[in-house]
Amino acid sequence: MTWTSLPCGPPDALSLPDRQRWEVTLRDARRRDEQARQAGDDEGLAAALHAQGAALNRLGRPREAIGALLESVAYLGHDPHAQACVWREAACAHLNLDDGTAAQEYLALALRLARTAGDLKLQLDLLDDLATLHAAHGDLHAACDTLRASLGLRRAHRQPGLTRTLIRLTLAELDLPPHEQPAALGARTRELAALAPSEPLGGESWATLALLHLHQQQPEAALHAAAQATPLLRAGGQGRAALRTQATQARAALLLGRPAEAQALVQEALRDPASPAHPHEHAELHLVGSDVCAHLGDYPQALAHHRQYHQLDAQARRGHQQERARAAQARVALDVTRHEAQLHRQRNDELEAIVQARTLELRRSQRAVIDLLASAAEFRDAPLGPHTRWVGDATGAVARHLGLPAPQAEELGLAARLHDVGKIGIPDSILLKEGPLTPDERDIIATHTTLGAQLLTQPGAADGGPLLHLAAQIALSHHECWDGSGYPRALRGPDIPLGGRIVRVVDAFDALISARPYKPAWTDGDALQYLRQHAGTLFDPACVRAFTELHAAAQLPPATPGDGSAPEPPVRWLILNSCAPPRRPH
Repeated sequence: MTWTSLPCGPPDALSLPDRQRWEVTLRDARRRDEQARQAGDDEGLAAALHAQGAALNRLGRPREAIGALLESVAYLGHDPHAQACVWREAACAHLNLDDGTAAQEYLALALRLARTAGDLKLQLDLLDDLATLHAAHGDLHAACDTLRASLGLRRAHRQPGLTRTLIRLTLAELDLPPHEQPAALGARTRELAALAPSEPLGGESWATLALLHLHQQQPEAALHAAAQATPLLRAGGQGRAALRTQATQARAALLLGRPAEAQALVQEALRDPASPAHPHEHAELHLVGSDVCAHLGDYPQALAHHRQYHQLDAQARRGHQQERARAAQARVALDVTRHEAQLHRQRNDELEAIVQARTLELRRSQRAVIDLLASAAEFRDAPLGPHTRWVGDATGAVARHLGLPAPQAEELGLAARLHDVGKIGIPDSILLKEGPLTPDERDIIATHTTLGAQLLTQPGAADGGPLLHLAAQIALSHHECWDGSGYPRALRGPDIPLGGRIVRVVDAFDALISARPYKPAWTDGDALQYLRQHAGTLFDPACVRAFTELHAAAQLPPATPGDGSAPEPPVRWLILNSCAPPRRPH
């Protein structure tokens, strides 16, 4: 198994500092996990579980890692990039359990998600991972196809890593049977050399060239490339690859008829303290040593090398069998973990369904309360039922046009229906008076803004939550003017809440186009002209612009203006503008 392109590796490959670093990461992730659960932060919890899975994976606890990663997926929203990263980590955990089939499935799923997210770099990394996995399981054709796809993407999008991908493709093609190797393999050395100016060859590149030259019966070139590769690999901490390259170098020297040089290379590699830690490479060196000694006529030493090769090969097979047995046990335990995770997700789904049902029920109750309050206020003012509903619907339309998200705009429209609820507290003798109002009566009428806000925010109404608080804000501010001439607080410009600014425009338009005993109905054109004339003084210019654009596009809800049959008090516009009633524009 080659781990170079995967985001994790076998736990025994960790140095002590790296192990300590991952242990710190694990402790920090568990602390964040606890905090996120207490705060109900699903996004934070998913990130903490992902970090736990990565740390557990690298600390040699892949079964626990998979449990954390599966739970992380359960808390992730629709974020294809984050999901792809979690499934990639889960694939690594399965590789640590020697479960290549599950790892391949998870990597394929991660690749689809990365494509959905449009993350080119992650796609390339996942293609490399899949190629590594195919090669490890002997499916060389699939590995070659995957690497060619990676190579094509890198060329098309001018991504780095062309040399490394080409090297991996070359190695995979060299392992194919001779009759299945592509014809282009013969020109691969020239292709790699052409890339050298843009991507200088590193140790891995030189090692691949050495193998390629050896395959093409060019031992002199192979010997040169291997000599370049070995020090670079050792300097980069790639001791295992350096041992493989020294074996290639010894074979090249033997083909050149220089067995003494080949023997010196084998002995030097076998004396490397790191050699016993890599049984496969150690065994390969003994096999080369056997061929070298036989060529020198030292048959006893050749036999000794051969026996050592078989002994190491048998040990590797036994170790592999033990690993497979442990992996089988771990997969059984993993099935239990998956079942527990499935039950956990099922319980979460059930709880979510209950919460959604209760939320829907609460919204129905809130709507009923709002309908009741709005109807009560409007009935006292005048039996013009469509007015508050139209103001609410039009307010929602303007809010959406201004860029508010649909749910927020809907809430604003619903709350706007209660903008005049404070009229419930105005005495009938003033509210229904048909003649002129005295200054004191005008002051009393103007208190309907503060009365409405108090009614909606009193202790009993607080149970209504954010919706009634938003309605109270609109009731208090829907007579404020953009230039600060409004009431009750003389707010100015953006200090006026957005809901109040929108209702100010919508309510004015509705009043203008409605016929009343004290005035005829204005045409839509006259009313729109009035709004434009007073944009920047009475009205927020942005709200006026949004309203007029919606009107021009016929995207406002159908208006149902009054016909004058209902006796509305002639104070509507007095309290609307804090000034004399507007004259009809000419």
